[in-house]
Amino acid sequence: MNLDIKIAALDMDGTLLTSDKKITSRTVQALQQAKQNGIEPVICTGRVTQGIRRYLDQIPFVRYLITSNGACVYDLQEKKTLYSHLIPTQKALQIVNCYRNSGGLIEVYSRGVSYMNVSDYADLPGRYGVTQFMNTYLREKNDPVDSIPELISAHHEGVEKLNLSYFPSVAYAQIWNRLNLLGGLSLTYSDVRNIEVNAFGCNKGEALIALAKHLSVKPEQIMAFGDSHNDRQMMLSAGHPIAMGNAEDAIKQLAETIILSNDKEGIAHFLEILLQ
Repeated sequence: MNLDIKIAALDMDGTLLTSDKKITSRTVQALQQAKQNGIEPVICTGRVTQGIRRYLDQIPFVRYLITSNGACVYDLQEKKTLYSHLIPTQKALQIVNCYRNSGGLIEVYSRGVSYMNVSDYADLPGRYGVTQFMNTYLREKNDPVDSIPELISAHHEGVEKLNLSYFPSVAYAQIWNRLNLLGGLSLTYSDVRNIEVNAFGCNKGEALIALAKHLSVKPEQIMAFGDSHNDRQMMLSAGHPIAMGNAEDAIKQLAETIILSNDKEGIAHFLEILLQ
């Protein structure tokens, strides 16, 4: 591989994180070594900023975050948003209305925070049958609100993303098609249990190129690590797309390199060889 690499874009779930949602010390060391060699590690996730706060202490050398599937590019050092692509408020309300009777969970990502209805927050296992691990995770990353529509209406600039999950699997295609009919949206997923809704044209790849321009980096100087559908545009935008061993087949087909899985510390193993 060409060693003139300036950015390493890193998906989180299924990529940087192990299956038990951890960043290993070996991976941290490899990323730090990459940074010391002039490669800027960039988190590029479907999560909202609040959903990754607990990891940032482990990787204090990371400066840039691409969150909510590309809806926001944030500079941690300058504490400012460099780029945003939001769902207009009225469109977000239409999504909520479309999804209202699905029987599923809805999370709204806005201003770096994730929100859910207080009734869901109070009893996730009872309502959706989530595991204890997911109950803790969802409660940790979401703030409860009395009314999702009222929250959206109060965010006049728009919202970053809506995450729809835990609806009956037989309804997946119907919900996807109804959202498509609304128009003006980008739909993707990070696993088979959710639908992630962004503004039309908003994706990780678009945001990654915006950050690259800000840093005067060419696409061929970017390598991107991913595993699932919401990484597709990021992989297409990077000069060096790299798929995890656990990635979907469609993502592997986009990659110039397939590395070890997230649970086998694929990123660390790859970077250690690259930086020898």
